[in-house]
Amino acid sequence: MSILSRVLCVTAVSLSVTLSSSAAARTPELPPGSALQIVEAVWKVQSLTFAYRGYATVYSCDALLDRVREILQSLGARDTMSIRSSGCSEMTPGRMDITLESPVEATAENIRALATYDARRELVARVRNEQLISAEDVQRFPATWKTISMSRDRQLKLGPSDCELVDQLRRQVFPRMSIRVDYDRLRCSAVFGNIGQPQLRVAALVALTEE
Repeated sequence: MSILSRVLCVTAVSLSVTLSSSAAARTPELPPGSALQIVEAVWKVQSLTFAYRGYATVYSCDALLDRVREILQSLGARDTMSIRSSGCSEMTPGRMDITLESPVEATAENIRALATYDARRELVARVRNEQLISAEDVQRFPATWKTISMSRDRQLKLGPSDCELVDQLRRQVFPRMSIRVDYDRLRCSAVFGNIGQPQLRVAALVALTEE
C-alpha cells in the first residue's frame, strides 16, 4: 500500500469515528434495555413547603430560588410553578412556599381525588360562580418515566456545591411528586466539603406534550 493510500485510509477511519461520536452525543439517553413507554397522566396541583439548611454551601436568595425551580421543572413540574420565599437573607435561606403542577398517572384513584372537593371548596365555588370539574373533565395527556442523573444532566449542570440542596429536595419534595429514586450515593459533608457531583439517579414522570 502506498503512503498516499495509507493517509487516505487513516483519514476515512478518523472521520467515521468523529461522525459516530457526534451522532451518539445527539441521541437522548434512555435506561439500558428500555424503550419509551407512554402512560396516560393528569396534572396534580399541590402546595408544599421547603426549607433549605446549607452548611457547606450558602446560596443567595435569588440563586436558591432559581436552582430549586430548575431542578423541579427538570423532574416534571410545569413552568407555571410559583415559589415564594419568606425570611430569606444572605445568612439565612428562610422557607419556600411552593405551588406546582406535576404529572401523576391517570389511575381511577388519582382522578377521583382530583374531582373530589371538601365543603369549603364547594362553598367558594358557589360564591365565585365557578364550575368544579368532574372526573370526566380532568385533562389527560401522554407522559413517560424519564431517567435523570443529577451528576450527568447537561441542562442542570449540578456541581459538588449542590449536594446538600439535592439531598434536602430528595427528602422533602421528591416524595410528593411522581419520582422514584433508582440510585442514591449522595455523600454530602459539611466538614470535609463535597467532592464530585451529586450521585443521584431518579425516574420522574414527565409530560411528552402539553396543549
